[in-house]
Amino acid sequence: MLRSRLLACACALAVLSCQREKLQRVLPEGVRVDLLPQSSRAQLDTLFVVDNADHIQPHQQKVAQSFSRFLTYLDQNQIDYHIGLVSTDVTNQPAQYLGGGSKRYFAAGDTDVAQGVAAAVLGLGDKGSPVEAALQQLELSLRQPPVGFLRPGAALFLVAVTDDDDPWSPGEDLFYYRAIKQAKGAGNDGLVTFSAIAGDVPNGCTLRDPQNPANSFVADPAARLKGLALQTGGVFHSLCDPSFDAVFDQLGATAAGLKRAFRLAKVPDLATLVVSVRAPCNVQPAALAACVQKSDECGEPTAAIVCTPRQAAVDGWSYDAATNSLLFAGASLPPRGSLVEAQYKERTP
Repeated sequence: MLRSRLLACACALAVLSCQREKLQRVLPEGVRVDLLPQSSRAQLDTLFVVDNADHIQPHQQKVAQSFSRFLTYLDQNQIDYHIGLVSTDVTNQPAQYLGGGSKRYFAAGDTDVAQGVAAAVLGLGDKGSPVEAALQQLELSLRQPPVGFLRPGAALFLVAVTDDDDPWSPGEDLFYYRAIKQAKGAGNDGLVTFSAIAGDVPNGCTLRDPQNPANSFVADPAARLKGLALQTGGVFHSLCDPSFDAVFDQLGATAAGLKRAFRLAKVPDLATLVVSVRAPCNVQPAALAACVQKSDECGEPTAAIVCTPRQAAVDGWSYDAATNSLLFAGASLPPRGSLVEAQYKERTP
């Protein structure tokens, strides 16, 4: 009997010891935690149609100079990407993919993708047809892509770069909207977006010729392209921006499917709001470069590298009262597969 009691006590102590080792965070009274997931999408097919008509060369140069920033977002978030390039000239060689070697497109894992795409863009030249049919070229290119370019389940990101609003593409805008949205098959329209870099709406824009400041290049107002971009959930940028660095930063984040805004469940008392990002343990270090503090919790049951982002308008997070959302800017963007953790007390009336 005594031995049985001793064994029972020993077992009870062992259980108690194990329980003590399992530490759990206890929140203060009235504090809640919202866990807000970042996109975990891993595959992306993207197609650029770049104008190759007269006077487009300065804009091609800006694409070439800034394209590496687009790839930065994809590489940091370990996106398996395909990148295709076509011109707006449908009169000579419609739907011909350019660059990328024998497979005719660039892919993650290829050598020097940024340099290859830049060279291919500059190789388009500016002697193409004045019929700059960007939408028609996109539709033709999606109809007959290179073998393996379009993959089932991968998101599709389409971008037009042109100084024209494309009055040349035949057919109604609804035709092109449907062609774009159905490119990944029935029921997959949410995988597809179209974006444009073109002339400002409503007045267009001008850019000084870097070779001859006495001349300027004019981009027509691109109401048609802007409308289609907004309809499909894409973005629109001005072709006359002096640099495309910021343009390709946003395009890269949008293409990777990364969210910048995370809506809270309740309205917070801002004095109690604490924000952190729980990133996957295999995250690229560059994706967390803007963290003010990092903690390795990869050995914990909920494995993660915990990032404390700064509260700032640049490379940090801010609170938007109009949408009750956390907004992340610049390099603070939560990486793919991460969780944004917001701890706060609900604001009382």
